[in-house]
Amino acid sequence: MYAQIGTLAEDRMIVTAMVEFNRAFNRLNGSLPLSLPLSLPLSLPLEENSDPDSANVSSLPPIPPAWQQSLKNYYTQEFFPRLSQNIAGKPIFEIYQPEQRAAQYLQYHYIANNPKPVGKKDELMQANDGSEYSQLHSLYHPLLRNLIKQFGYYDLFLIDTDTGNIVYSVYKETDFGTSLKDGPYANSNFAEVVEAVRKNPEPGAVQIIDFDSYRPSYGAPAAFFATPIYNGTRQVGILAAQLPVDRINDVLTGKQNWQNEGLGNSGEVYLVGSDYLMRSVSRFLLEDAEGYLAALQKVGTPEDNLESIKRLDTSILLQTVKTEGVLAAFQGKSGTQIIDDYRGIPVLSSYNLVDIKGVNWAILAEIDLAEAYEPLYNLQQYILTITVVLVFIVTSIAIVAANALVKPISLLIEDSRKIAGGDMQEGGLQSLAQDELSSLVESFNEVIKNLKDQQGLVIEKERENEKLIRHIVPQSVADRLKNGEKKIVNSTEQATVLVVNIEGLIRLSKRWNVSEYADILHELMNSFNEAAEQLDVLSIAPIGELYFAVCGLSVPRIDHAKRIMDLGFEIVEILQVFNHKYGVSLGFHIGIATGEMMAAAIDSKYLNYYLWGQTFLVAVHLNRQATLGTIRVTEDVYESVKDLYSFEESESLQIPEIGSLKTWKINQDKTDIQDHTPKLRIG
Repeated sequence: MYAQIGTLAEDRMIVTAMVEFNRAFNRLNGSLPLSLPLSLPLSLPLEENSDPDSANVSSLPPIPPAWQQSLKNYYTQEFFPRLSQNIAGKPIFEIYQPEQRAAQYLQYHYIANNPKPVGKKDELMQANDGSEYSQLHSLYHPLLRNLIKQFGYYDLFLIDTDTGNIVYSVYKETDFGTSLKDGPYANSNFAEVVEAVRKNPEPGAVQIIDFDSYRPSYGAPAAFFATPIYNGTRQVGILAAQLPVDRINDVLTGKQNWQNEGLGNSGEVYLVGSDYLMRSVSRFLLEDAEGYLAALQKVGTPEDNLESIKRLDTSILLQTVKTEGVLAAFQGKSGTQIIDDYRGIPVLSSYNLVDIKGVNWAILAEIDLAEAYEPLYNLQQYILTITVVLVFIVTSIAIVAANALVKPISLLIEDSRKIAGGDMQEGGLQSLAQDELSSLVESFNEVIKNLKDQQGLVIEKERENEKLIRHIVPQSVADRLKNGEKKIVNSTEQATVLVVNIEGLIRLSKRWNVSEYADILHELMNSFNEAAEQLDVLSIAPIGELYFAVCGLSVPRIDHAKRIMDLGFEIVEILQVFNHKYGVSLGFHIGIATGEMMAAAIDSKYLNYYLWGQTFLVAVHLNRQATLGTIRVTEDVYESVKDLYSFEESESLQIPEIGSLKTWKINQDKTDIQDHTPKLRIG
């Protein structure tokens, strides 16, 4: 519609019609010279010795009293009875009567004296009054009338920019010929959108005004588009269109074909304005007006609203919708949740704001919860029925199988004794003994004892092997290796890796002998591994002074960055305790990075677990560049945990294969190891 209005305003026919209708309208007002012979009253003699080409408003006679009375009769007998049904108070003619001569003239010929009934005044092509205006009307009106029918507009208007005079309209309601600047409808939303065009006169700028009660349309909800009309570089008027409510409803209801639109028996899509009033018609009003009104009455809708909805047959600007979905939409949120709708019925509701310039509307798609969950309820009933049937079948089979197994038990006794004795070559079935079951149990007990001894040894070896494997690879990888896989590769788009350089480990090897150094190193690494295990972080076998850990690789974790950060603080604390305990001064450099990671467990001659990828490379470079006693992270890590720890920006990291990366380091003045709030204490 925006595109249509903007394009129409540039159409040469619209530009010409605007200029000519404006000129003819002003001549009817007497503000321009007459150029054509006009019938009564314009054809009445002018003042003596006056030049017809210089006639002005003072030289044109007033509208005849008979015409004025005919206008008054139309307002009081046709217009006011319909209008008073939809507004408060009693309308009077003095408020609504057109003041200008041209407005009175045109409303008499095209409304009051129009032989067509109310609602069909547009069918009159020419008033046959001999005026220039009527000649233009007979030329342009059929074209413009056909145009709005094709585009689906309610009405189309041509408006004088300076005076606000509606010099032409298709449907000839009581706003025809009046001024939106100082006429009876100067306070309407139509006047607002015309004023918006005056304030924003740029060519192609289309203004829109939200729905409001519009009195020329008998108080029905109306919204308007308006845009300036230019003849070259000169603005010659304003083109306006009354927004078609039916066209909006056709879009939202699929032309009232809700089921084919996937909305079932109770689903609907509707619009709500920022005043929490509907901007489209409720499905339930269209399908079941009595049931709809009864539901509204049940939730406490005022009687006046119910009467207006029933009388106007619309919920636009009358139905209040202030549900959780509407409130969330106007808070800028979008989503789907279970709420009570405006009828007080539980529904599954999806909501969002409509992106239309000039209006603030929310759009909601809802369906009754009972209907939305009906397939689930049916599935539950189906599963319950199948379960009962399966239980019956399995029980029957078990009974038959049990009876079939009792008899062969005696035949297994002799073979069981041979197995217990280790003789599995010979032996045949013997005659049945009296206490067959006890003999069978005794024989199997002997077999089980021997098997348990062997099984115990096997299980113990398996536990040792599994424990060793779990120290090398994640549990999920260990399980896959146990199932026979030889090469296992893991990859993820989001994992966090930690690389720690323990400064001074090599120097300790000169202080103690090999056995002592091994014990101390074992104690330190076990402390690191226990901390990692508590945080569900995978520790990788250290290399020299380097210790590695990763989270979110084999098992996805939303908080993988936080867990790695916590492990970094735990490692710093462990080093402090270790330094104090042994009187040493081990330092640390820690680099942490987040991003895509890959790992592989390759079981060839020796089992190894490899990490690689850009993220791992970045963490290694961070570790190398980090100064002694600092934890340095990438920007992705910082963005993930910046609300939990205090950081300060550090120098950029230069990596030949990647380029320049922004980095951050923990603010040692504001971050603690214990609760992640005092300084880092470096031993």
